[in-house]
Amino acid sequence: MTAMTRSFITIIALLIALTTMPSHAQEMTKAEIAGIRAAYSAAKEQIERNSHAQEQNVPRSDMEIVSHYVVPGCGPTEEVIRYYFTLGEDPVLGTPVYNTYFITRSYNVAARKFYQEFLFDGPECELLFFYQRNDALDGGADETRYYYGKSGIHKAIKGTAELDEVFAARTADELKNAFNLLMNKDY
Repeated sequence: MTAMTRSFITIIALLIALTTMPSHAQEMTKAEIAGIRAAYSAAKEQIERNSHAQEQNVPRSDMEIVSHYVVPGCGPTEEVIRYYFTLGEDPVLGTPVYNTYFITRSYNVAARKFYQEFLFDGPECELLFFYQRNDALDGGADETRYYYGKSGIHKAIKGTAELDEVFAARTADELKNAFNLLMNKDY
């Protein structure tokens, strides 16, 4: 067998492997997406129960931060961040710790309105899902969904995505870190 034939066979084998991998990865992603959607539904149910906690004489577990500021070139902005969390225990220290499981954020840039959701899972608060809805430049609405799973990221975009999946994850980390600074202080 010549070197040219071996190279050709190797290239064909790689192409076959690459064309069969996406279908297998897609099946895994569908299962992960179903699991993330179930976690999203459970989080929304927990948020709904939390909104009625005081009626049942149970303490609420949420926090709202409202900011008013001026963005140069855009004007006045109002930003509202809502954290939903549970009380857990630090596995190393055995001390109480608050774990955020859902964050919403709404803000405006000039006349355009933006709304975001971040779904987290587990004591490490790993990002599972990001959603953004915003006013589109053409007058409609854009929607972006990112599902973060072990086998990668699934994207569902209607219109234009204002944020890519990396920036959305970075924003989630920044919001989660701000929460930890406020709620999980060491004295």
